[in-house]
Amino acid sequence: MNKKATVWLIIPQTNLHVGNESVVSFGVIDKAIQRDVTTTLPCINSSSLKGAVKEFLTEELHFDEKKIVGLFGSVKNGKTSDTQKGGAIFFDANLLYLPKSITNNTNEVYQLVYCDEVINDFVEKTKVLGFDGGKEMIESKLNELFSGTKKSTSEDDFKNLCNDESLPIIARNCLDNGESVNLWYEQVLPSKSVLAVIIATPNQNDLDVLDGKIVQIGANATIGYGYCKFVKL
Repeated sequence: MNKKATVWLIIPQTNLHVGNESVVSFGVIDKAIQRDVTTTLPCINSSSLKGAVKEFLTEELHFDEKKIVGLFGSVKNGKTSDTQKGGAIFFDANLLYLPKSITNNTNEVYQLVYCDEVINDFVEKTKVLGFDGGKEMIESKLNELFSGTKKSTSEDDFKNLCNDESLPIIARNCLDNGESVNLWYEQVLPSKSVLAVIIATPNQNDLDVLDGKIVQIGANATIGYGYCKFVKL
């Protein structure tokens, strides 16, 4: 791959709902979040992430149009069959750490729970795609950002913490003249979760402008969902 791979941490500062429209649920959850098809762990699909980053660079940072086209491509003459391919490759963002509340008497409100197997799987993927770094780099950067407790758990326990019964479900309601006309239940990934993503670009610094920025991802921006901090490793 003749591109430079970079790894980014994505840390939701508010609850995050990136919906999986292909899932039809007959249970409590009406709107589920996206999940990795292999591990079933929460993720952000590459297409959702790419769209959010492109919109942020265009609308918030007013990126040069040529740079936008160079990274994300374009549709020429309004025809989807006549397109220019972009130079950036976005991969799915994978969940690495999940915040859980602490009930004992400490000064901390929550801790980050993680699984070595999950992190190691992500690190192996970065190596295949040419990223010169590893688990130590992820942990070092996270220690800069988060001074609280981190707790290791087994792969099975981590998956249980991420299943539909454990993740937050928020009731949403549509009112008409003060009366409920549509009540639904929406699954979210809680704030302070930590995801990681590989982005490959022609030059290693093509997206450095994102470092430390807050990018809105997913649905419900007007009620404060999906505001995520990007941190480059």
